[in-house]
Amino acid sequence: MKKLEIDFKGISKKIAKIKRIYKLLFSIGLNVLFFVLLYYFVLIPQIETKRQLEQEYNNIKRELDNMIAIKNNMPKFRKEYAQLQELLQQMLKQLPETKDIPNLLRNISSVGTETRLKITFFEPKPVQNKEYYAELPFSIRYIGPFHHVGYFFDGIRKLERIINVTSFSITPNSKIESGKLNLIGECTAKTYVYLKHQPKDEKKAEKKDEKKEGKGETPKK
Repeated sequence: MKKLEIDFKGISKKIAKIKRIYKLLFSIGLNVLFFVLLYYFVLIPQIETKRQLEQEYNNIKRELDNMIAIKNNMPKFRKEYAQLQELLQQMLKQLPETKDIPNLLRNISSVGTETRLKITFFEPKPVQNKEYYAELPFSIRYIGPFHHVGYFFDGIRKLERIINVTSFSITPNSKIESGKLNLIGECTAKTYVYLKHQPKDEKKAEKKDEKKEGKGETPKK
């Protein structure tokens, strides 16, 4: 088996015979290849890493600036939040999230007592759903002097919960009590409910309250 021998002298002679221009071009090409490899495998990854770090730094700085701004404005935000909560509570009194018929009946009966008008009948009607709220119609019957009827409607208007009287009728009572002619009247009114998903327990409690009051039940004095 022959040994592999490299003739370095012969190779050197062949290289020496190559023209100088080719040697120069080869050297330039080799340097260009080196710089291209250096650029793609060393510089580009470093540039990309630097760009990502700058982007992360800018995002963190922006979040930090926002947090500092929130911290500096915290008293203002707390005050605005408290005002919004107060406004929300006022709105919920005018437009509650449940029908709350028992409380509605108590309020109307209370106005009747204050204005010396006797409420003889109260009947809620089926709810009519709208886009963001529901209408709860109801009818009531009452008996009392003419001026007291006016005081009664004025008292209904001043209640916290919104109640809109849509129609009413009055007829003279044949019986004269204490020398005064009383009127028998009936009116149809509407109150409103803010539409919101109600838990099952709340719906059951609401139905239970409605059954307890009963259809057409006369409020106790």
